[in-house]
Amino acid sequence: MFTSGSKYFLGVSGFSAVALVLYIALVDGAVGGAVAIASIMIASGFLAGLALFNRDGDVKVGDQSAPANAAPLGSSLWPLVTTVGVVLLGIGLITHEIVFILGLVALFAGLVEWAVQGWSESASSESAYNAGVRGRLLHPLEWPVLAVVGVGVLVVSFSRIMLAVSHEVGAFVFIGLGAAVLVGGTVFALRPNLKKSLVVGVCSVAAVLVGVAGLGGVVAGKRASLTEAKAAKHFAHKECGEEKSEHFDFNAESTVSMRSNPIATLEFVDGKLRARELGLAAYTDKITVPKGNDISVMFRNKTEGEHRLTLFYGTTKVSDEVVEENLTCTQMIGNDKEQILTFKIAKSSIASDKPYEFYVPGAEGQSIEVIVP
Repeated sequence: MFTSGSKYFLGVSGFSAVALVLYIALVDGAVGGAVAIASIMIASGFLAGLALFNRDGDVKVGDQSAPANAAPLGSSLWPLVTTVGVVLLGIGLITHEIVFILGLVALFAGLVEWAVQGWSESASSESAYNAGVRGRLLHPLEWPVLAVVGVGVLVVSFSRIMLAVSHEVGAFVFIGLGAAVLVGGTVFALRPNLKKSLVVGVCSVAAVLVGVAGLGGVVAGKRASLTEAKAAKHFAHKECGEEKSEHFDFNAESTVSMRSNPIATLEFVDGKLRARELGLAAYTDKITVPKGNDISVMFRNKTEGEHRLTLFYGTTKVSDEVVEENLTCTQMIGNDKEQILTFKIAKSSIASDKPYEFYVPGAEGQSIEVIVP
């Protein structure tokens, strides 16, 4: 019969072997990672052999040295959890940091639970009392954590489902799921005498179905439009030219919150750009902006057609032969609409050969100089 220590080390060896096979199959040309996982497998296998040889120093029930009231200990899941944590730690060191963090969490949780279970089982000769001791110590921690994990799994599953289906179908999916939750909650509320096992079973089956559907969404991947947008980086950069952008200018905001707190207002009136700083009545052709702070200005379009406000604030050297302009801008907004532009300038304006300025693309000779001390 396998001892507790040998089960732990055999589990580490088994998971390491699986990880080694997957690593060799999925990662090309990385010998160091395979050697590291193989080392874990061999070392844990050797320790498993030692644990089996000396039987962990346990005293079997029925031996002369065992107390008369000794009872065999129950099985435990925590050695397996600890094993998973150790394996994830090794894999995370050569793959991704999130895998290492998950392994660290699993290892810590497994060790704590394993230690407390071992301590509680020796508290007395009554298993019911021992279980109560363990519950009083760990249930205040276990239930909140399990609740957070459960909610997290449901949220992630829902997100994977919604990313996989089209946006037209997604609306009906949410309506159907919401209706199912409402109907189920109503039935449970109107029939309080339902068996607890039935309620728990229905909720468990529903949670498993949502999790399976979320896993199916992960396997299916994101819908084609999102995959295309990510590949083309539609939303990763602003398009600040004169032409309207299909993606950046989609569903443009046209109102401003009362809490936006702009330091200046720039108005594009009948083809002319003018600026007024906060607290001043007169218009100006220069605005002073503090360096290194998040700044907001308000842009109002009072010219027929759609226009945007663009800020030029220097250049960035990408390579020896490529220099890019630093630009940020609002979306295209129509007549009598307004929008906030938020930005941060890290370098003084005297460091640029070309003056920093606000301008409206397509409106020649209309600009507001930006001075950064």
